[in-house]
Amino acid sequence: MIIKQARYFFILTIILLSFSQCKDTPFQSDKIKEGYIEYDIEYLNDSMDVFIESFLPDKMKIKFKDHNTRNQLKCMGGVFSLTNIKKYKKGTNITLVDFIDKKYKYIENNNDSSLFFKQRPDVIIQKTDSTKDISGFTCKEAKIAIPRREENSKEEFSVFYTNKISIKGFNNQTPFAAIDGVLLEFQLDFYDIPMKFTATKVKKGNIPAKEFETPENYKRINKETMEEIIELLK
Repeated sequence: MIIKQARYFFILTIILLSFSQCKDTPFQSDKIKEGYIEYDIEYLNDSMDVFIESFLPDKMKIKFKDHNTRNQLKCMGGVFSLTNIKKYKKGTNITLVDFIDKKYKYIENNNDSSLFFKQRPDVIIQKTDSTKDISGFTCKEAKIAIPRREENSKEEFSVFYTNKISIKGFNNQTPFAAIDGVLLEFQLDFYDIPMKFTATKVKKGNIPAKEFETPENYKRINKETMEEIIELLK
């Protein structure tokens, strides 16, 4: 009898240990902490030439791990690429530019004003109870209003975000820093080019730590030089 009770206790212990190690149980966090997000890019400027648009990127992929992120845009058939690597714990934001055989890097602190959003507009953010399904996630809505002083009007649109993906500081250095969540649909003006990003795939998986390291064969430049390069390419 004692042997039988001990056997049952042993089996029960194994079952409980198995459940405690299962990542998908309610006892564990259900947030995705490592993987990548793919976005489709739409250009909202109706006056943009179709030929010019064909050279611009139509997708963006963000890899993330330990709250670090790496995203890349490729233009002109791969002749030009722009990569951003954010190191969360180190507090650095690194921009890499590849143009033919030229390689440049610019490093700033995460608390610095963004290279790409030189002047943050007076954004009004209103969170709502509305939701939208995007790539398998039920995303919350935030209504955005951006005043246009020169026209005495405002631009209005909605963005959608999720708290099921764990990336701290995802919206820092953007006009949406007040939104605590990962944006899966949003709009941004990138150097006066209005763009809309919509997530088409969110994949959980292992991302090598080396993805967030800075290559050594890039020449370091200051902010003014990097702005001149991007302005020229634009």
